Amino acid sequence: MIVIKTSITTVGPLSIAMPVPEGARENAFRNAPVMARGIDADGNLQLTGYLPATTLRGFLRRAAVLPDMAQAAKKGAHYTLQRAYSELIGQDSESEKSAEDVDLIAIRAARDASPVLDLFGSGLGIKSRLSVSHFLPAVNVLPQPFSGTRKDLDDTEEAFELLADPEKETFFARSAANSQRARAAALVGALERKIRTAKRVGMDLSALEAEKEVAQALADKYEAQMGDMRNSSRTILTWWALPAGLVLSGRMVIERDQPRDIDLIMRGLAALSLNPVLGAHRARGCGEIAGKFDFYRDGTLFRRVVSGDYAPAEITDFSEQKSPGSAA
Repeated sequence: MIVIKTSITTVGPLSIAMPVPEGARENAFRNAPVMARGIDADGNLQLTGYLPATTLRGFLRRAAVLPDMAQAAKKGAHYTLQRAYSELIGQDSESEKSAEDVDLIAIRAARDASPVLDLFGSGLGIKSRLSVSHFLPAVNVLPQPFSGTRKDLDDTEEAFELLADPEKETFFARSAANSQRARAAALVGALERKIRTAKRVGMDLSALEAEKEVAQALADKYEAQMGDMRNSSRTILTWWALPAGLVLSGRMVIERDQPRDIDLIMRGLAALSLNPVLGAHRARGCGEIAGKFDFYRDGTLFRRVVSGDYAPAEITDFSEQKSPGSAA
C-alpha cells in the first residue's frame, strides 16, 4: 500500500460549484463545497469549505488518459466511445446493465490491458484501487463572495462611436428591451418566493400563480425582442471561493500497488504542475494551486513531489535504491 500525504495551497481563490443534490436546494454559497465538521460548545454543527476529492481525482485521471488518447489518434487508432467513457470518465454501460453477472476472468484481463482501469476503476465491475480524500483546511474556513462586472459596448465610448448608426440603433433597442426583461424577471423571482411561502402555510396559490404567468410572459416577450444577443452584456457577476493562501490537507491511498501505478500518478502530477489550476473562474483570477505530495510505503517516505508555478514538478527520491513499485 502507498499513502500519498497531500497538501494543496491555494495560490489564488479556489472557486468550485457542486451539483445541487436531488430534492435539495442550492446552499448559501452558490453550492460551493461546504461540509459540517465538528460542533461548538452548544452542539451546533460547524461548517467548513473544502476541495472535493473528485476534483483532484478527475484531473489526475484525465491527465493519465489524454496523452494515450492523443497518441492513438495520431496513429489512426482512435478510442471508441465505449473505451473513452470507460477510461476517461469511469463509466461502463455494459457493467451497469449486468451488475449481477461478474466475469472475473474478463475483469482480470481488462485490468492487465489497461493501467488506467486497473488503478482508477470503471463502472460496477472494476473496483478502483485509488482512494482519494477530501482536502480540508486546518481550521474551518468558509467560501467568501467575489464579484465583478461584465461591461457592455457603450462602457468603452471610443469603440461604441466607431459603430455604424444602424448598429447603434440596434444596440439601444436591445438595451431598452433588456432593461424591461430584467424588471420582469425580477418580478418572476419575487413571485416564486411568495408562492413557496404561501405553499408552506397552506394559502391559495391561484392569484400568485396567475400573476407569475403574466410576469413570465412579459420577460419572454422582452427577451425575444433582444434578438440574437439574449444575454445581458452588462452583468454583475458573483461567485464564491475559498481564499488564497489556504493549505488544504488530505491523502491518496493506492491499494495493492503495482509499479505502473506510480507512473500514472506521476504523469498526473506533472500535468498539474505545468497547468496548476483547478475549479472555475480561471479568467477572473481563481484556481491556481501549488501542491506537495509525500509518498509513503510501510510508513517510510520514499518520494516527494512539489508542483505548481506553471513549471516542471520538483521530484525528490529519498532512497538511493529504487523503491519497489516506484518509477525510474
